[in-house]
Amino acid sequence: MKKKKNEYKPQRHKHLIRNMVSVLGTLVLAYFFIVVGYSVAKPFGEIGEIKTSDLNLETDSIADQQLESVESSETPESEEIVKAYWLRETDIESAETLEGLINIIGNKYNMVVVPLKIEGGKLNYATSYEEAILAEVGNELELTTIYNTIKNKGYTPVASINAMQDNLYPKTNKNSGFVLKSNKSLWLDTQNEKGKPWLNPASTETKQYLQSITGEIAKAGFRHIICTNMEYPSFSKEALDDIGGIVTETDRYLDLVDNVNNMTHTAQDRGSTMWLEISAHDMLTGVCEVFFKPIMLDTEKYVVKIDLSKFSKKLKINGETIDFSKMSTGEKIETICSEIEKTIYKSSYIPEITSSSLNMKQKQEIEDTFDKMGYDSYILR
Repeated sequence: MKKKKNEYKPQRHKHLIRNMVSVLGTLVLAYFFIVVGYSVAKPFGEIGEIKTSDLNLETDSIADQQLESVESSETPESEEIVKAYWLRETDIESAETLEGLINIIGNKYNMVVVPLKIEGGKLNYATSYEEAILAEVGNELELTTIYNTIKNKGYTPVASINAMQDNLYPKTNKNSGFVLKSNKSLWLDTQNEKGKPWLNPASTETKQYLQSITGEIAKAGFRHIICTNMEYPSFSKEALDDIGGIVTETDRYLDLVDNVNNMTHTAQDRGSTMWLEISAHDMLTGVCEVFFKPIMLDTEKYVVKIDLSKFSKKLKINGETIDFSKMSTGEKIETICSEIEKTIYKSSYIPEITSSSLNMKQKQEIEDTFDKMGYDSYILR
């Protein structure tokens, strides 16, 4: 009996052609529904839908608006040009006295700085602060009269406050001065009959007093107030030991900063701005205590006092020795301002020139140097 070979033969399906036709028909039908369905569904799908192109346009529009807003906010307002004349620190008892001082100024200035608290502690106006009234430091001239007298002459009124060189207020309010531990008496800057007390920057009474003065001056309408002489007096070693930690600690400068910031915020709350006067010589030689950490100061601008009599020899400034002895007036101003700019932006300070020993030629040389260096603002004192 013969065995059949074990061969694999593909089976022939009788309905193969019919199946192929069926599959092909299904594909055609599916394609039909996809095309027709998409064409019908698309308009409905677009209801409430943002096209990608539209989204990009709207996003670009919003971005443009935001950029314009940022650019607008970053664009600084036109810098206020300050050409100020600082009246000498003297008693101003009447509007006539003030007018006489203003009449000699001339028309090259747009601001007048009037000293309202002067060296020694006298106030050149009628204060309403009770503690100051008790100390009898004011006069009868109203702040509004001072303000209007300057304004009516065509100048912007600016006030100055001599902060710590005050020997009147401590005599009435002992706690505002430096008190010796040994005998509870006020410290005096000399040991003879001419000795005077000073305000103590660490005293709560001092801070309150300076804030109150600042507040009533700002309230009277003065646009700017310049704080001057924010400093400690010179102490003998014996005095330092007798007064104690408030004057011997290395961080005593923080009380100076605190006073400046308190005065600044008080002025701002009443629509005024506070400028801080510092000595160019002390700042550049590193002994200006209130400027030890300028980042802590909230004042709007610095008024940098340039006393050329202190720039007559070799000085070590910013790590190098500079010889001022052979420089002309203009060269000194250019060198000093260039060194200041290494620490303070040009737009953040106003140079102040003390002119008591300068002749007209030197003053003109200084003004020409400011023009050359791009300084639109300066103060002559």
